[in-house]
Amino acid sequence: MNLDNLSIEKIKKLDFEKLDELASSMKEFMIDSTAITGGHIGANLSSLEISIALHKVFNSPNDKFLFDVGHQAYAHKIITGRASKFKDLNKYKGMARFVEQREGPHDVIDVSHAGTSIPIATGFAKSFLDNGSDSHAVAIIGDGCIVEGMSFEGLNYGVQEKFPLVIVLIDNSWAIAPNVGGILKLTSGNNWENKSRSYFEGLGYNYFSEADGHNIKKLTEKLEQIKKIKAPTVFHIKTVKGNGLKIAEKHPYRMHYSSPFNRETGDGANPSVTGKTYAGEGADEIYKLMKKHKNLYVITPATPYSNNLDDLIKEFPKRAFDVGMAEQQAVGMAVGMALEGNNVFTCFQSTFMQRAFDQIYHDACCMNLPVTFLVARTGFAGYDSPTHHGLLDLSYLRSIPNLKIYFPSDTNDLRKILSERAQKSDGPMAILHQYEPIQGEEVFVDDRNESGLSDYENGDDGCLLVPGNVLNTAISLKQKISKELKKEFSIKVIRSIKPLPEKALLETLKKFDTIITIEENTLIGGLGSAILEFSNERKLHKNILRFGTPDKFINAGNTKECTAECNLDYQSIFDTVKNKI
Repeated sequence: MNLDNLSIEKIKKLDFEKLDELASSMKEFMIDSTAITGGHIGANLSSLEISIALHKVFNSPNDKFLFDVGHQAYAHKIITGRASKFKDLNKYKGMARFVEQREGPHDVIDVSHAGTSIPIATGFAKSFLDNGSDSHAVAIIGDGCIVEGMSFEGLNYGVQEKFPLVIVLIDNSWAIAPNVGGILKLTSGNNWENKSRSYFEGLGYNYFSEADGHNIKKLTEKLEQIKKIKAPTVFHIKTVKGNGLKIAEKHPYRMHYSSPFNRETGDGANPSVTGKTYAGEGADEIYKLMKKHKNLYVITPATPYSNNLDDLIKEFPKRAFDVGMAEQQAVGMAVGMALEGNNVFTCFQSTFMQRAFDQIYHDACCMNLPVTFLVARTGFAGYDSPTHHGLLDLSYLRSIPNLKIYFPSDTNDLRKILSERAQKSDGPMAILHQYEPIQGEEVFVDDRNESGLSDYENGDDGCLLVPGNVLNTAISLKQKISKELKKEFSIKVIRSIKPLPEKALLETLKKFDTIITIEENTLIGGLGSAILEFSNERKLHKNILRFGTPDKFINAGNTKECTAECNLDYQSIFDTVKNKI
């Protein structure tokens, strides 16, 4: 069936036999497309039929479809006329991996973090109720996302009034990794419908369920009943993650997100970044440390792949574990364990760590506990979403008392600090590192003095002061300055961001009149700001030139594309500084 001119109006006119044919065509299209471009194929195959049924019954954009995370939105995009855009998935400024308002009126919110759909839906539903509108707010959420704290808050308030609120719970027993905890027990087993009904009706919701979440006719018939109710309702459907793609059904974790892959074998698909990475080197070191230190624990909220923890979890299931999509729980649990004398590594992606800011501030740091936050994907973070970049972590973490911030100069440095933290953790520390594989041969910083500021190359005309993830940019810039301006700059790698290495930094500022800082972080409150503050407080009025990301959301894209967008490539920096040094 031709998908290029598909529309909601055509969906509504098709009988169920034709809708089943359409679903088969859409499934093949989604598999073929993502096999070429890469994409979140597993969850999207899980939500194909319910997306068709929703558009059959409800009237987008008058009715608001709020996809949680957006891993479920491919079918929705096709139905709303975007099949031709799939060739640009995972391209710079191409079709969004998730849902973004820029793509049209049917995508009512920007979404990429879990747990947002139900709270926002209550806001729409409250407005519809008060305005006398006939619209519905439809939150489409998976059983992995519904465990987020915000989801529980939304569920709690969603029955406060007779809101025209529909919560479609797509239940396939998976988040990114396998689900854990009480909600899994509630929604699984032979008696799942009765257990779930008791729970949601106990909260005050009307409850509908469908065991065959891939049956368009059954889904449509129940949605027609739900539409007439105009009161808070949960529609709980059972689906299969990766439905219709054998390799994705067999390996739902590996096929949650994939690079381009062979649709028969799954070759090429892997949730982990391949090649030499900070995550891989860090996980290897933690493995060794856990054998030596019996009070060392590792916690991650639903993203074990980000820190290469899969093998670790298998080897130490009692001391390394995934708490599900629950970042605040991860920190809270780490705090409780630390208070009992344990040493805890809590492993995040930078973008998701933001969600646990208050727990980091209020619980871990206020009590000055030995919790180590190992933070992957700092800096530019690929094609997922503008929100997935880790461009704020230096800024907001710097504001928290007691928290040390360490940025390894290279993977050997990462191993060193992890080893030190395993032996003795004197208060909380965040260790930041890049996600992408190390390109070419790793640049090592031989001088690892204890000051937190390491010399990489020497020169007398100025100093490039950088964290380890932009060292290559600094090296290229130094070479350019040397060649074009005949000036020799030092390169110093700052490893301790907080506290700053005061003695070594003071010596550096006294020696050089010109300091250039480069960082994959917002200029507001980042490394450059810290150096300016340090200099100003000591009345060292130097020529400090700062380079970082501007005060805006940066497009999803690879490091090269994002660097160019922010003018953080060495040529752009050179063009800016050549008349200032």
